[in-house]
Amino acid sequence: MESNAQTHLYAQNGTLDFKGQPALKKKTGKWAGAIPMIFIQVAATVIFFGIISNLLTYLTGVMHRDVSQSASDANNLQGTYFLSSVLGAFLSDTYWGRYRTLLYSFVLYGVGLTCLTISASLKNLRPPSCPAQSPTCQQASPGQNAFLFLSLYAIAFAGGSATTSFVSFGADQFDESDNVERLQKFSFFNFIVWGIHIGGLVSVTMLVYIEDHVGFSWGFGLLGIILAVSIALFLIQTPRYRYRRPEGSPLTKMVQVIVAAFRKRNVVAPSLELHEEQSIAKGKRHIPHTNQFRFLDKATLKLDTDMEMESSTTKTSPWKLSTVTRVEEVKLVIRMLPIWLATLWFSIAPSQSGTFFLRQGMAMDNRLGSTTFKIPPASMLLFSNLTVVLFLPLYDRIIVPTIRKFSGNERGITLLQRSGLGIFIAAIGLGIAALMEIKRKAWMNPTTSVTIFWLVPQYVVLGIAEGLTNSSLLEFFHEQSPDTFHSLGTSLALANLGVGSFLSSVLVTCVNRGAPSWLQNDVNAGHLERYYWLIAGLSLVNLGIYVPVARWYSYKSPDPYAETF
Repeated sequence: MESNAQTHLYAQNGTLDFKGQPALKKKTGKWAGAIPMIFIQVAATVIFFGIISNLLTYLTGVMHRDVSQSASDANNLQGTYFLSSVLGAFLSDTYWGRYRTLLYSFVLYGVGLTCLTISASLKNLRPPSCPAQSPTCQQASPGQNAFLFLSLYAIAFAGGSATTSFVSFGADQFDESDNVERLQKFSFFNFIVWGIHIGGLVSVTMLVYIEDHVGFSWGFGLLGIILAVSIALFLIQTPRYRYRRPEGSPLTKMVQVIVAAFRKRNVVAPSLELHEEQSIAKGKRHIPHTNQFRFLDKATLKLDTDMEMESSTTKTSPWKLSTVTRVEEVKLVIRMLPIWLATLWFSIAPSQSGTFFLRQGMAMDNRLGSTTFKIPPASMLLFSNLTVVLFLPLYDRIIVPTIRKFSGNERGITLLQRSGLGIFIAAIGLGIAALMEIKRKAWMNPTTSVTIFWLVPQYVVLGIAEGLTNSSLLEFFHEQSPDTFHSLGTSLALANLGVGSFLSSVLVTCVNRGAPSWLQNDVNAGHLERYYWLIAGLSLVNLGIYVPVARWYSYKSPDPYAETF
């Protein structure tokens, strides 16, 4: 009876209250703890993408940097943001926990935003203003560039490190053993996705407009105010959150399994004598043995020395003996790595929206119809974000039920099939961008200019590709990760975007080695369409690699759709 009473009173997912006691269901967690994470995620998206979406304009127009170099700078910064999510997941799981990781990230965020605002406000920290694309423009000094980029990378590290914790800490507020809270947790993930894209809409409309028409210092200062409000909201709800203690490094656990297997590499493995603990940590599940990567199974074999150690008071070292569940967790991660590698190239296509698509827009007529109102080229990202916001509900409510009738799959198509479809659509989007660039230069003449709204189709198509692939990869890496690796799995999906941004910078560098380069400061003198065709073609090559890798993948058991790609 007492046990049943505790089940109703306390969360059964191992979470604690802020005093370190078992979390009471009525007083902690649920929406009271999760809603702040949704609002803070919106704010974090507004802050970082309010900077990155107009960074090319700032670097070329204010700091007078080369266009190609500025595009690489933007890609590198975005890559750092997403790759920092791995660092955040490691620190959160191993040392700090989600709450303190978020708190420390907010501090670094504040320092970076303050310095960025100062950089944009003080004349000594930027070169003198001059007409756009003037050959006499004075370049920013090394000191000015250093102060600016230290500020930007502090923001990128802080934002990326916090991203994984936003999602994980919000999910911790719901107890999956409670039927009501489990359904609420599903809704929470939907709200997080919406929050990210709503934040994107705000950043490419209101923030970009303020930066272009009022001033970058005002725009960056407003971001600081948004951060301050977010920190206040986060701290006010401290007594209502549910907390998890750090569980140790998941990477260390992986290495322990590999070392234990290597130690016993010469031992003949019997088919049934595998070690498994009868109980595991609260909220964690056993994973059944699989026949893939059998060499790792040797980590579970009990040698005579292990038997002697268990009979004494000393516990067997995890560097010498692992459980079946621990080994299967490592197998799951190893199986996911080829998928991660095969999807790295995809992120190059969407990264063009904030760099060379923007440069296209700067060479076009950005007036709204016959009015004098001008749309900032960076605000064209509105169409990409708006496409995702509108497309995902349409896909979930109409497209999936229709496909489900024919496929018998609850999701309509599998997660990996959805990702592959997104890769293919991204190639189409770059093809459209190449055709539009050809037409833009053909239509250009001294008396007329091409309206910027001709770029809408390429933004929309890439928005659909992002909606399909990014959402499915985030769900895939979270769902297919072991229970103890969920933060790492989420960070893998984000790191995928980061590496893709760095690959985009490498591609720009390679293209610039041509003579003459396709990517000129004067977009009318370059051959941007060839660059787009190159990415589209390589995306199709990437799809040809991805399909067999996805077909090889075996879904985590139990999964009713394990046999299909």
